[in-house]
Amino acid sequence: MSLFRSPPGQPRIYGHRGARGVWPENTMAGFAYLRDLGIGGVEIDVQLSADGVPVVIHDPRIPMQIARDARGAWLDAPGPRIMELTTAELMRFDMGRLNPAHPYGARFPEQQPVDGARIPRLSEFLDWAAQDPQMVLNIEIKSFAPRADLSAPPHALAEAVAHALSHQRSPNPCLVSSFDWRVLSALRDLAPQIARGYLSHAEPGDDCTIYAGSPWMDGLDLADHGQSLPRLIAAQGAQAWCPWFGDLTSDDLEAAHALGIAVNVWTVNETRDIAAMRAMGVDGVITDYPARCL
Repeated sequence: MSLFRSPPGQPRIYGHRGARGVWPENTMAGFAYLRDLGIGGVEIDVQLSADGVPVVIHDPRIPMQIARDARGAWLDAPGPRIMELTTAELMRFDMGRLNPAHPYGARFPEQQPVDGARIPRLSEFLDWAAQDPQMVLNIEIKSFAPRADLSAPPHALAEAVAHALSHQRSPNPCLVSSFDWRVLSALRDLAPQIARGYLSHAEPGDDCTIYAGSPWMDGLDLADHGQSLPRLIAAQGAQAWCPWFGDLTSDDLEAAHALGIAVNVWTVNETRDIAAMRAMGVDGVITDYPARCL
């Protein structure tokens, strides 16, 4: 039975990128809000800087929708790639409010600004989390399978995160997840003791990751597992499956649970959808609005 399973009807709440709906995403202010609210889980994104340091940020480039430069000016286009900038260079950007001229800002009208917020190092986040050993961590490694130019190689990403977790001896339950299953294969080989969660998006479209020949799936094929995604993921020794909530069916949830793996759904923001996922019996709900789940 996976450590990340929850009693039926009592899913663990994971604040998505901290609490993106109400505080700047992937910032220490958003993480602190979760602790104040009594939320039991947090989801973050990790990439590598040019000097090989794991840092907490989602986009492969400095995001113009939330970043201001050292002069306090909004970027007028996506900035340099994260992998091209040293940690010191990354720290020059202010990530503390939404760009009012960008459509992204309109998605989160409740978000409060925190001017001066910086991109955290993973080590800084782990030090914060260790103050509450019951807080469950979902560390998503951002790797872009169709675009080798946007992130460090899968093995380097897995090695850096595994090293950070072992070096700091984080006391928190931790699930490392990724849409790029090559990263998870590398992590399994490097540090099989670290729990792995397989992210998926099966709805047809530009963001789909589950299809025949998908570069995201590390050569795995649904046809080898009776077209069952839970069976395929369980065969990898996974502790969790993390599908988009709109893809999840009751049959697949039941199959995953029968195979002993947890099911954490993303990104669930509307009250009716939160209620539906709870009623279905998922183990975790990843949300931009943790207070709504409470």
